[in-house]
Amino acid sequence: MKQILKLSLIMLVVFSTQRIQAQHSDRQEQNPRLKYSSGINLYGIGPNAIGSVSYDRFLTPHLNAEAGIGFIGVHIGIKVHLWGGSDKKWTPYMGAAVARSLFPAVGVDFLPYFPIGIQFVGDNQFNFSFVVAPFQLEFLSWNLVGIKFGYRW
Repeated sequence: MKQILKLSLIMLVVFSTQRIQAQHSDRQEQNPRLKYSSGINLYGIGPNAIGSVSYDRFLTPHLNAEAGIGFIGVHIGIKVHLWGGSDKKWTPYMGAAVARSLFPAVGVDFLPYFPIGIQFVGDNQFNFSFVVAPFQLEFLSWNLVGIKFGYRW
């Protein structure tokens, strides 16, 4: 009787583990942020003001890290995708980044950048983002509106 109970318990654990792994792989196939976790992007307007290229990677479905270089500077930051855990193609996000100007005439070395936006990741591995971010220099303050297009793999 004890052996049957032990065998039943072992079988239950094995089948449960296989079921959980199958559900996880199904979710990974459906969630575009897991399926295509890396991307290369072109900013029309973004953290480096006019034009930049960036690489980003989803560390988790909710957490995205990005680094890039543009005509005016470099940037590095992180974004939190609010609906990242779902299989939705659209997800709003908030982030924090720092941009560094390559030209000392700007008046500051490091510029804080706090984007709020929405991202689309399609089945064809295309991604698109629309972002708004407050931007502040010592002599000027404005809301930056940006667009980003890219390819994910």
